[in-house]
Amino acid sequence: MYFHPLKPNEPMRKIILSVLAILLLSLTAVYLLIPSQILIKGSQLVYQPTPSVIRGMMQTSKWSEWMPKDIALNATSSLVATIQTTLNQDGIEVPVVFSIIGGADKNALIGFETSMDNSQWSPIARIQYYLFAKKIQNKLDRALAAAVSYYNYSKGIYGFDIVETRVKDSSLIAIDQILPDTPSTVQIYKMVAQLEQHIVTKNGKATGSPMVNITKMDENQIYTQVAIPLERDINVSDGFTIKKMVLGNLLSVKVQGDQAKVDQAFEATKQYLNDKQKTSPAIPFVIYNTNRLLEKDSSRWVSTINYPIY
Repeated sequence: MYFHPLKPNEPMRKIILSVLAILLLSLTAVYLLIPSQILIKGSQLVYQPTPSVIRGMMQTSKWSEWMPKDIALNATSSLVATIQTTLNQDGIEVPVVFSIIGGADKNALIGFETSMDNSQWSPIARIQYYLFAKKIQNKLDRALAAAVSYYNYSKGIYGFDIVETRVKDSSLIAIDQILPDTPSTVQIYKMVAQLEQHIVTKNGKATGSPMVNITKMDENQIYTQVAIPLERDINVSDGFTIKKMVLGNLLSVKVQGDQAKVDQAFEATKQYLNDKQKTSPAIPFVIYNTNRLLEKDSSRWVSTINYPIY
């Protein structure tokens, strides 16, 4: 008896060939579309002068103030405008470099970059590592966005909310003294009392809190000027002067705390002036919003630093 050999079912044969072709194309796509070296990078513009952003970013101990809580990004070293970091993702330490360079219109450009070797022979491992890299990209994008949001505001860089505003009081009555030492609170408020009494005597009207400027001329001479804004000019006696302020621009910083805190804010404002390349045409002054003579707790003192600028 003669038997014919079994022939494969033709439709099944086509299905098998189609599946094999799809698998081959999929494998090819994995190797062609997923690179063996994955570059992860990003950059965003910060609308602040480049030197100020570099100074802020280099204070890596303060990164926790803006870093998202679920991102474990640690600075390991820094040099000039480059910061070496490591990002912990699923127990793996990924090295990442952050840099700050000059961007458009003298603003700063913060960027990050890292690369990952994905020369895996297994297509499954290659896909898994690619998805892992996408997680890294996502976290670094979020970290960058948080940094840009933080450093776009003056408080992130200078530690204080420094705002540009306009002069509101143009007429002031002032008194000054040259003292051998920095004036005490009592001495300043004696000058305030003299001004207030003189305003009453001359039928004037005060429109704001005392304004104080203390300037060290040398080791033994401290120039102290106290002024009070007026509704209108008044005739003054000897020892008092009427000051006219140009209704121009001001840097203004509101501070709560003692005189040391005010001094810190002053230094921050000077740095802001330098970074923004602004000029001050007149002396700065501090408004004593809180009566320091009555409020004994200096941590509750509220003061406003005003710095005239061009």
